[in-house]
This record gives sequence, C-alpha cells and structure tokens, in this order.
Amino acid sequence: MHISNYHVHNVLRAYGKQLTLDKKSMRYKNVIGQNPSDNITISAEARRKSVIEKVTADIVERIVHSGPRDVLEKEALEELENEFRNNLVPEDENSSELVFKVVDKEKGEEIRTLTMEDSELIKNRLREITKRKIDANMF
Repeated sequence: MHISNYHVHNVLRAYGKQLTLDKKSMRYKNVIGQNPSDNITISAEARRKSVIEKVTADIVERIVHSGPRDVLEKEALEELENEFRNNLVPEDENSSELVFKVVDKEKGEEIRTLTMEDSELIKNRLREITKRKIDANMF
C-alpha cells in the first residue's frame, strides 16, 4: 500500500486542527465551568471587620510611634489613660520594643517605666479601645 505525501499532509493538518480546537475548548471550559471552590466570596461583614482590623493596626502604630494626631486617636489614648488613672507616654527606645512611661497627671513627672509585659497589655487594650471607636464611627 502506497501513502502519498498529500494524504500525510491532510492527516497532519487535521490533527493540528483538532489540537487547536481542543486547546480552545479547554480554555473555554476553564473560564465557564470554574469550580465553586475556586471562587472566594467574602461577606460584607467580613470585609468590614478586615478593614477595621487594618485601620486599627495603623492607628495604634501611629499613636505608639508618634503620638495621637487626630480626634479619634486622642480620644482612644485619653480613654486608656482614664482607665489607668495616669498619663501614658509611649517611648519607642528601639524599633522592636515598646515601653510606656507612666507620668503623674498633677505633677507632670515620670513615675515609672512599665515592663514589657505591662506595656504589651496596655497596647492590646489600646487596640481594643481603638477598634471599638472605629467600629462605632464606621458606616
């Protein structure tokens, strides 16, 4: 049996067309028929909580490193100071540690420097207060 070049060429061309069509149909199936597990949907409440967390972290870092600037930051630090019954001055001695100094409200002089554990507790409380204030002010 003799197979001509013409027949070989037609078979290769038909095979090439099938490969091209198969690739296109696979892309189409991937776009149209995505699995529901591939899509991530976040509820409005989860997005809101995520935004609140990010804003809270930014505000707390700003208060800790450069002091309160706007009304919300001042209110949060003031509420924390009222709970602690003394003025608190964040002191960022080195970038990895945060230490709060306790300053007497009446005399304006330093009473003591808090330990790292106490400073971390105060920072966490500041985070909670700030988060509550942001949540109340967010639409």
